[in-house]
Amino acid sequence: MSNNVLLEKWVDGNPFIVALEKLKLTELELMSKLAERDDLQDGFCGAPAFIRRIGLSKKFFVPPEYSFELYERIYHLMVVGYLNRHPKSDDYDKYLHDINAGKQSIKNVPKPPSFLDAGTAMLMLGRSGHGKTKEVDKILSFLELKNHFHPPSEETGWRRVPQVLWIKVFIKSTSSKRPFLLSILNAIDEKLGSNLASRLPSATVGDEIIYVIKMCRMVGLGMIVVDDVQFVLNASKTKDAKKLTNEFLEDLYNDLGIPMFFIGTPEVTDLFAEKNQPEQTERRLISDGLFRVKDYASDSVTWKELVKATMLNFLGLKRDWLTDELESILFYYCDGNVSKLKRLTEFLLVQKEKLTKANLPESIYRAHCETHIRSESIKPKLKIRSSDVQHQQNEKPVEDIVTKKAAEPLPLDPKSQARHERVKALLEQDMEVE
Repeated sequence: MSNNVLLEKWVDGNPFIVALEKLKLTELELMSKLAERDDLQDGFCGAPAFIRRIGLSKKFFVPPEYSFELYERIYHLMVVGYLNRHPKSDDYDKYLHDINAGKQSIKNVPKPPSFLDAGTAMLMLGRSGHGKTKEVDKILSFLELKNHFHPPSEETGWRRVPQVLWIKVFIKSTSSKRPFLLSILNAIDEKLGSNLASRLPSATVGDEIIYVIKMCRMVGLGMIVVDDVQFVLNASKTKDAKKLTNEFLEDLYNDLGIPMFFIGTPEVTDLFAEKNQPEQTERRLISDGLFRVKDYASDSVTWKELVKATMLNFLGLKRDWLTDELESILFYYCDGNVSKLKRLTEFLLVQKEKLTKANLPESIYRAHCETHIRSESIKPKLKIRSSDVQHQQNEKPVEDIVTKKAAEPLPLDPKSQARHERVKALLEQDMEVE
């Protein structure tokens, strides 16, 4: 049996999956659609600084190498979630029209049937400033239906079946359960132009959850994206039953039967991998795996393109200024972080001092210092020897300033230096005692 025949057997005319198949992109199509590069237009680097600043913040996106893998993972989540939800064998969606028309009370709508493994969940984990949210938003924009309803057909039981492929909600540290549930309904209302959120009953959390489940099933919801999941609270440490906790997310996921895609920073590991945390919570909330967004390496194709674009197209530096040494300096101060590189570039765009080849390292360091609020985030200044400057002026090859064995070693960061001094003091005390 061929893969296509097997897939057709599983799909069995499910219009939800058929709609997804029509939206599927190849890797080449996706990467070309993801990129936003107004900076490549002729004359852009000669435009006024305020124009280049707008282009940097609004119209500049270089898709990372993992984009297509992430796109396929999200697509897979939605397909798997739809395999067990087939509208031609389930007339549950018909209630939506009756409710909107005022013909049916929500209380009279039966609770949706439970699904066996209807949905899966995945966690996208990466440091703040790596562009996770923007990357996911752009990918989701290519998984969007222009018409949110399937026309009546034999596959839909001759009903006009609604479908919302995905919604996105956020978690904040002060959020409680009801506002979170309301945000789900508001997101659905925004897609359909409906008014479901206003009908959320003021009842127990259990009744509110049942109502949300009903609404999500009625509109054929394909996936819920939850951003900033690191702000959810730990149930074992939170006594307030109204607060949004990791266990609440697990219960909601189990009851919904709809795929959930979580986005968070490394702090999430403290929440889901804590010693006293039930293993089942971690297993269920990443049942489809963990997608780690790693820091860019200095030789990464994407990082090199980002540096090239920000330095040449936005700052308008001469091409011969972009040496290996300058790239190493930028990587040292930015840690391969996209957000830090863009902040540094924007600071240099608005400074009054004109950039020259000689003052560029000092200007970059000043920009690094001025774009960090916390002093501990500021890295020690790189020491460039006068001989290195002479090499620059003569346009001779320069060794990597970050990795070379310089005459003067690079200073330790403040925390390491303080720890070193404490250890040294303790050793001296021991010696005195002896």
